Amino acid sequence: MFLEQMREARAFPPWLLTLLALTLAGNVLAWLSLGLLPDEAYYWVWSQRLEAGYFDHPPLVGWLMWPFTELLGHSAAVLRLPAVLSWLVGAVLAYDLARRAYGQARAGGLAVLIWSTLPIVQAGFHIVTPDSPLIIFTWATYYLAWRAVEERRPALWIVTGLCAGLALLGKYPAVLVLGGVFLALLISRAGRHQLAGPWPWLGALLALLAFMPVVAWNWQHDWISFVFQFGHGVQRSVAADPWTMLLMFIGGQMAVAMPWTLLAMAWASFGAGGPQRLSGWGRALFATGFWLPLLVFGAAGLTADSGPNWPETAYVPGTILLAGALNRWLYPPARARGRARPLLLGTVVLAVLASLLLINLLRFPHWLQQVAGEDMTPKRTQLSQAYGWDRVDAELRRVLPELEAAHPAGADCGIIVGNHASAGMVAWLLNAPQRVGATAQSRMSQYHLWPQTAPENLCLFIDKYDAEAMRREDIPVHIRLPEGGWRQHSLVETRNPDLSLRWYVLYVPEAPDGE
Repeated sequence: MFLEQMREARAFPPWLLTLLALTLAGNVLAWLSLGLLPDEAYYWVWSQRLEAGYFDHPPLVGWLMWPFTELLGHSAAVLRLPAVLSWLVGAVLAYDLARRAYGQARAGGLAVLIWSTLPIVQAGFHIVTPDSPLIIFTWATYYLAWRAVEERRPALWIVTGLCAGLALLGKYPAVLVLGGVFLALLISRAGRHQLAGPWPWLGALLALLAFMPVVAWNWQHDWISFVFQFGHGVQRSVAADPWTMLLMFIGGQMAVAMPWTLLAMAWASFGAGGPQRLSGWGRALFATGFWLPLLVFGAAGLTADSGPNWPETAYVPGTILLAGALNRWLYPPARARGRARPLLLGTVVLAVLASLLLINLLRFPHWLQQVAGEDMTPKRTQLSQAYGWDRVDAELRRVLPELEAAHPAGADCGIIVGNHASAGMVAWLLNAPQRVGATAQSRMSQYHLWPQTAPENLCLFIDKYDAEAMRREDIPVHIRLPEGGWRQHSLVETRNPDLSLRWYVLYVPEAPDGE
């Protein structure tokens, strides 16, 4: 065993270890240094108000946050541990599954490299969202399903079903993982043999049982979460023609997976490059799992806006397919002493470095400002939502004591915010998940299902305005909300490293007429 492990360690060429080290360094730096995003804070509020379901998504992201923050404290790094776990579990399972499927440790190392340098992994999976538990259990589902058939261990379908159910507790698109596994069972000879026995069906039953808390919660709330997500995904009509929408969908996938990686995965899924040792069951499982989410969301995207991250489960089996093909492309069996093809190796290294450079410049626009100036700095990235909250926090600490002293409810007076994500961020800053809510006129969210503070017990309303949508002089001094009238008390301006300009405005209740 020791000699075998030593031989496997030597199978990792230095260039592969170097790229993996660079990838890990970028992820760790982002995990520890990036400010919390409002969406993350919103899910943290879920972890402080645990339920069997929520309006926006299933509950597992909140359930996973809770033990970490309870045991390790209140910090962004701790809050993001489920996301770090999803990246690490994905990398470990990618290595072992590719190693088993292709019979070489080097294929496992390539799988880790492919997975960890996908932009959607680099950009998203150290930021804790419902995608984090979805990815953990998607990897586990494919890993166990492959082993159940290839290693003739049908009892593993029980654990496979449990993992698939937990993936559904993470995010609804996990239903396509279940669908992909079932289709693979139907179209492969080994899979049909499995369906003749009880084990896959018992696994499917366990997946359903694991998902039952969400079904029960939706039943109690008139199926509100199912209806919202279905409408959010496929029912919204758009003015653009289907071909334009299709091109936008494809462009989104090239952004989250890089054009060359997406095309190489598609090429590998058809057997191009001849992956070594991949059985009929393995090819059916991984190719179906790769194409099904892309085709379903691509079709839905012809008539509705489709989020680029929605088919993300496709990139789990896609990673395994590409790892085998890349291993063969780089190291063909006829090549002496296993040396890589120099031209292809250089192309792979440059592609990985380009991906790492791009995503880290988006993470840390401060770097590019120092090197190339503002003209070359990425403008208004998604991460801009993480900036400026330290100034909001300072203003809240300054303003709240006087407002509480003047209010009949004192320190129990409520705070409402202009949208659900910002409300989560304010709740995080104040460590007051029960005190903060979203205004009734904001987009529907879980806040609308929780009991709301009576208008007379509110003492502060916070809204934000982006410079792209409004000039500072046009920010309203007086606002009318369902919760009453409000007047501007103070304003916080944030100029962010990605060159976005945003204002956070604090409003206090207007006195009734005649007072």
